[in-house]
Amino acid sequence: MSLFLILFCSFSFAHKDTGITLEANGNFKGLPDKYLPANFNVQRLTLQISNRKLLIPKCIAKYFVKNELSFSSSWYHTRGKLPPYFNIIATHPAKNIEYTFMLNMDTLELIKAYSFPSKMDIAGIRYSMEPIVLSSSCIQSVKAS
Repeated sequence: MSLFLILFCSFSFAHKDTGITLEANGNFKGLPDKYLPANFNVQRLTLQISNRKLLIPKCIAKYFVKNELSFSSSWYHTRGKLPPYFNIIATHPAKNIEYTFMLNMDTLELIKAYSFPSKMDIAGIRYSMEPIVLSSSCIQSVKAS
């Protein structure tokens, strides 16, 4: 009589975006070589990732005024539902609100835009995300060159 022992191991990893640093010269630090060069010109509101450039339209740029900008990205997740993406995050601490604009890193097209309270635990964020309503002409204007 033989005894077989089958052992299954499974691991659950929570996905977390990678924080991206905007250096003083406007270049991003923290992206893989595939997405370089990558930079952001705060005065001109232009974003470059790889060979794509995007002029941030006024309908989105208005969310950046008087807000602290930060950036995050994910290129290492399973592509089933989302392509590699880049987030521009505008936080207004006094109003406790954060606006996030998620862009496809391969095309720089807008995937989604949402807001939520900036001081909240992770579980609360999931249920507090509100879509930012943008006009169809605004969404169409988010096109890379």
